[in-house]
Amino acid sequence: MLRVITNITFNQQPTADFPTRNGTIIYNFCHEFDVTSTWDTLTDDGSITLPKNVYITDQNGKRYSLGGTNVNLGGFSSNVPVFLRGDKVSVNWGYAYFDKRGNEVSPITNIYSGFISQVTSKKPFVLKIEDNMYLFKKVKAIGGNNGFFAGSKYTVESMMSEIIANGAKINPALSVFTVNTTTSTVLGDFIIQNETIAEVLSRLKKQFHFESYFKGNELRCGSFVYLPADALINTDGTTRTTYPTFTFQKNIISDDLDYTRKDDLTLSAVATNTIEQTTGAITRDGHQKTKKIRLEVLVTFLNGSDTPNFYIVTKQTPLPPNENGGERRTLHFLGATTTDQLAALAANELKKYYYTGFKGKFVTFGIPFIQVGNYINILDPVLPERNGRYVVKAVKYTGGVNGLRQEIELDFLVARLDANGNVI
Repeated sequence: MLRVITNITFNQQPTADFPTRNGTIIYNFCHEFDVTSTWDTLTDDGSITLPKNVYITDQNGKRYSLGGTNVNLGGFSSNVPVFLRGDKVSVNWGYAYFDKRGNEVSPITNIYSGFISQVTSKKPFVLKIEDNMYLFKKVKAIGGNNGFFAGSKYTVESMMSEIIANGAKINPALSVFTVNTTTSTVLGDFIIQNETIAEVLSRLKKQFHFESYFKGNELRCGSFVYLPADALINTDGTTRTTYPTFTFQKNIISDDLDYTRKDDLTLSAVATNTIEQTTGAITRDGHQKTKKIRLEVLVTFLNGSDTPNFYIVTKQTPLPPNENGGERRTLHFLGATTTDQLAALAANELKKYYYTGFKGKFVTFGIPFIQVGNYINILDPVLPERNGRYVVKAVKYTGGVNGLRQEIELDFLVARLDANGNVI
């Protein structure tokens, strides 16, 4: 039998009004918590619902009650508040069980680290939480050369490394953050406006479709959201030897999965980029005149064919309506300089989602613990032809009085599997 373990630790942070406020509060119980982790949003956020009339433990093991009229939960009176916006929070969970020798073991996993972003006065009271992006929302972005980053010198990764280094001079807490530089994403000229670091990342996402998210204290940013090492990575940085397996009628509690055939799908994407070309004319100061040209190609997969259809969009041949139905995406490839390159890059991206298999999400227990970017096996003992290995796009973690749950969202199929879970 498994016994649920929930450990939530809060580290108080000093403020101008309460400079000596630096205690640690430990909960081994909560009414409910939920945290969503994904690369699709800048911030991994969630909430923790806690009862007021309970005893909690501080860093010295002392127990005291949060009940009573003299307790200031979140800055709603003049007493030193127990919780404040900006306090650090760490959520750990696991299951305790007895091993073969009869000894109780209780391995726990850190599923979330971040900051309190809001304290409510409801009963039970609710704490809103955000990951490391909380700090990026509070620090102004500063770059060299009056905020101008020349495209010939910088990539997204190198630009963000410099911005974070400059931000650490304002807030030393940023000094622990690094930028993953195993990828190199071409950017072009970029000018920082009057914005925070988080707003810079948001603009990169909106204008250039460059995703950004945290993996611990490491910022992932650029055109690649998954790294090969993530496929089998554990939360402690070690590597699994096998892919976690989820089986219908076993450890899949419920699901919102759709199994679709490739020949029933229609996928299309509008691939774009803007390039500069010389006009042949010379400016007064002797430089070549240039003009900006927008490249645009429509790529479509349909009728189960692995050969896509291409349509070059120009002023004379505008973008046609989505007559074939299905999903149509917009993809930006800054490195492409021709329509042929755009078409090839878009086709390669769409192929990942053009398959026969599952799409959607499912709910499972708290183990095995899954993170964004992990590869997982899904097995169906009744219909083994539906077996497959998928990459995880998002996980919503929930816990509390109803136990531990993970809602896992799939991104795309990695490999088909036989009845024994072997790659076909």
